[in-house]
Amino acid sequence: MSAVSFLAIQALGLVPSIVCFTSLQSGSRLRILRLQMVCSVLWACHYGLLGAYTAVLTNGVGLFRAVLCYHNDKPWTKSRGWVALLLLTWDGLYCLLPCLSMACTTLALWTHNMPRTRLLFLLNSPPLLAYNLITGAYSCALVEVCALISFAVAIYRFDLRGKKARLPQR
Repeated sequence: MSAVSFLAIQALGLVPSIVCFTSLQSGSRLRILRLQMVCSVLWACHYGLLGAYTAVLTNGVGLFRAVLCYHNDKPWTKSRGWVALLLLTWDGLYCLLPCLSMACTTLALWTHNMPRTRLLFLLNSPPLLAYNLITGAYSCALVEVCALISFAVAIYRFDLRGKKARLPQR
């Protein structure tokens, strides 16, 4: 792989990463879900070019998951059989990292409780950061650090700052 190709692939991984960690700043569950769908497609392309096929499949599952969560008020979305799709992505023990991240994100997108959504997004970042470093997705690893910061800022802005104002003064 040439240096130019490598840099182009890393740049392709930056776009959905930036969109993802800024999406939490919106506070809208449906907007987050729509942006997650776009990110899943772009990440699948990025990881496919790197040859990280577990991540391609995981992002395919992520796209499907976002569609399910977008329509989670419909009966067909509540089947437990959807969890079996995670088994398609197995390529070794390190594959547990994106699966753990995917589980946190799935719970985050499913719930209508925005504080819980933001907390679960924060928890999904460390395993994905490790996976990105292992697979050579360095631009995504760098952005995952930024995502951690963005998720922490969103938690502070929407969940902690308001509570601090409501605490009784001594």
